[in-house]
Amino acid sequence: MADEILNFRFQNLHEFVKVARQNLDRNNWDYLIGGSESETTLARNRLALDTIGFRPRVLRDVSNVDCSRELFGKKLRIPVLCAPVGSLQNFEPGGGATVAAATTEFGNGIILSSVSDPGLEKTAEAAGKGFKIYQLYVRGDEKWVDEQVARAVEKGYDGFAFTVDTDSYSRRERDIAKRHQRRRVRVDDARIYQVRFSWKDIERVRRKFEIPLIL
Repeated sequence: MADEILNFRFQNLHEFVKVARQNLDRNNWDYLIGGSESETTLARNRLALDTIGFRPRVLRDVSNVDCSRELFGKKLRIPVLCAPVGSLQNFEPGGGATVAAATTEFGNGIILSSVSDPGLEKTAEAAGKGFKIYQLYVRGDEKWVDEQVARAVEKGYDGFAFTVDTDSYSRRERDIAKRHQRRRVRVDDARIYQVRFSWKDIERVRRKFEIPLIL
């Protein structure tokens, strides 16, 4: 078993990072590791994770450990999901579909960003019966939002997530400093819907659809 593990290409997370840096151009690398504004919150988040400590419990029988957990009625191999990363197709040609297939094979799940290819339906097909959540950036009116939720329900998604951390597009100062303009949604009513989205909309979706909601 030990020899088999040593044959794996990657032995730790640091090796993933090193290879990713080698394979990505500067713009995609900055998008992947960067954050909004001055990235102060990004630094705080990293510090917060680093300050978490596990309380040691000794003299306990750990000869048979089960790390699996159940979420929304489905069993996960470990309580970890792949986060909703936008523009996955910039890092892997298959985008969300590749990640979904891999997480299903492993026994976990994916949270698919609405701004990642190949989209809701094809990613659901790749995931099969695996655990999957769809995460939406609000870009339309009530009818548009309801259509997105209905599509997720039809394709068997286990949950639906709304992005609510910001009401407007963030400034990515890494991109601004090098005068790089990423492709964005056209400047029209889409931004108006994002800033108007409220608890009333969440309540409407809850009443209308039978799917767990995540904010």
